[in-house]
Amino acid sequence: MLLIVLTFQVLFGCRNETKIESLTKTSDSELTDLITKQVDSLYSVYKKFDYDWIEFYDDTYTAMYPDSPIQLMTKDSLLEQWKRIYAQYNVKLLSRGQPTIIPSADMAISYNSFNEIFINKETLDTIKNSGIYLVNWKRQSDDSWKIVFEAVHQN
Repeated sequence: MLLIVLTFQVLFGCRNETKIESLTKTSDSELTDLITKQVDSLYSVYKKFDYDWIEFYDDTYTAMYPDSPIQLMTKDSLLEQWKRIYAQYNVKLLSRGQPTIIPSADMAISYNSFNEIFINKETLDTIKNSGIYLVNWKRQSDDSWKIVFEAVHQN
């Protein structure tokens, strides 16, 4: 887990971006509550297994998935990826852990466990998918929050 967080710091610490001046100054406890609500909202939409949860992502974001190189993704590529998954599988989120939040002024990290299954629509074979989900949320210029980095570690 520490390796993932350190990788995250290197990836985002080295970017040469213009910092967005946040519209709202938020205390760490308020930010923790806000991001916890954001994570809860993401999962409540994700459990419907349509594509609305993709709106929680920035137009471009960095992804670290098992057995894949670190890659720059777009919401469109994420949509295409999940269209292929939903065409082949019924997905059920069985459980998720409460998120741990690491707040900052205009960014926050959340991570929690997840446990879901993918049921093949033709064979009814089941694939268990469980692990840790790590997300970097970034405050946008309109004071909304979007995912700019995600990493999945499967058990």
